[in-house]
Amino acid sequence: MGEETARQAAGEALVTLRTRVDAHFDAAASKAGEAMRCARGCDACCHVDLSVFEVEAARVREALSALPSSLREAVRAQAEQTEHCAMLVEGSCAVYDQRPLICRSHGVAVLLEDGSVDHCPLNFEHTPPPPGTVLDLAAINEPLCVMATLWDGRGARVRLATLAASTDATP
Repeated sequence: MGEETARQAAGEALVTLRTRVDAHFDAAASKAGEAMRCARGCDACCHVDLSVFEVEAARVREALSALPSSLREAVRAQAEQTEHCAMLVEGSCAVYDQRPLICRSHGVAVLLEDGSVDHCPLNFEHTPPPPGTVLDLAAINEPLCVMATLWDGRGARVRLATLAASTDATP
């Protein structure tokens, strides 16, 4: 498989996986009802310093370069913000439509490698996640690692803060 074909396959697979994670999130939120208070605009999970594979970083770069200049400058100005993700501007994700998979899975209950289930402390305060709503992180991470390797041959990672600080040039 040639490099360009591999990148195209990885990009298409990423879109498919993102669509599946989004659908799982929507179904889990519907099933959980009020027990899952996560919704667009909530930024409780955005108080982290994350890195992503280059296959996802490429989408974030495109989204950043398409932002209105004032919003792009706001993201750049807070690139090394320690209280929250650099993409979070006034409580909203500047690259929401192109946000990475880790961000798409925040809020929903997740099955960790050790078999335990974790979730945002704002969700499921009085009841456990309903059956069928827990997202197995291995089902995301394993294919994502393959996509990352197809994308650049190494599975290189980049911090979101580094993307925020960039001049939007291709690496």
